[in-house]
Amino acid sequence: MLCFHSITTRDDPADGTAHISLDEFRSCIRAARQWGEFVPLSELINRHRIGRPTSGLIAVTFDDAYAALDAQFLDVVGREAVPIAVFVVIDAAETGAAYWWDRVDDLFARVTPARWRAFEAACDVPQAYRDGQPRAFGPLRPFRQWILAAFAGRWPARFEPELRRLESETGYITRHRAMTFEELRTFAGMPGVEIGVHTVSHPVLPLLSEPEIHREISGGYAALRQHLDAVLPVLAVPYGLYDERTLRLAASAGMIASLTLSGETVGASRPRDAVPRICITRTDSRARLGIRLLGVPRMVRACCRRPLSPYPALPSATT
Repeated sequence: MLCFHSITTRDDPADGTAHISLDEFRSCIRAARQWGEFVPLSELINRHRIGRPTSGLIAVTFDDAYAALDAQFLDVVGREAVPIAVFVVIDAAETGAAYWWDRVDDLFARVTPARWRAFEAACDVPQAYRDGQPRAFGPLRPFRQWILAAFAGRWPARFEPELRRLESETGYITRHRAMTFEELRTFAGMPGVEIGVHTVSHPVLPLLSEPEIHREISGGYAALRQHLDAVLPVLAVPYGLYDERTLRLAASAGMIASLTLSGETVGASRPRDAVPRICITRTDSRARLGIRLLGVPRMVRACCRRPLSPYPALPSATT
């Protein structure tokens, strides 16, 4: 199961690595086709639930329902005969809002290191996050992990003036935003498109109370059904961060599966309702994708006796 986010063009660039070009997307699809057959997400999930084999089947998903998934993109997936499932964040779809991570990524690339440090200082980013994050993940990692850990991944309103100040100084606002519900109604009516749940506000679910987790999932599902004719009762877990409570509460909210970003193959040892996806970014070559689809990382861990934890580590000053 493959997870994408958004598509870039010459007119709509993005600095975040989760956004890939249409040519890169087409290349990934053609590489994946060498290893299996594309099927709708609903078919793959149903097979998994009833214990039927899923080997050789590939589903394509897109998180966050970006407006960049436009007519040109739909033309490509139509010609490539690739069904897609798109997961919607309710708060963003209400207004077609931009996500905080895209705003931050695109601004970071346009300011000096000194100006970025001043922005972090104005937002009171703790020194522990600046010193404790692995350098291999890049200079944006401390800020992003702090937002995830301290605010459960929700953008604090008190930081908005500082972020807008940066946008004003650079003269740049990210071109990537969520589809509105009006756009989604048209999009969802296209052949081969399925819609799923991505919560109300895209939080780090394990950091919320049980009532909040339930509201995020059940509220997101209910809102989608109010706006759209057909919605899959499938949750794409925000940020790929989940725990036992997340899965249990998702099931109680009517979800038949929770999609993660663990990158493992279906059938490996893990909670049954946690269905893994391979997250595709700009750094994934065709060769690397083939290796991941073959399950080589999992086999290496098994040979080295390094079992995968059933739940991902939650964000902290050092993770």
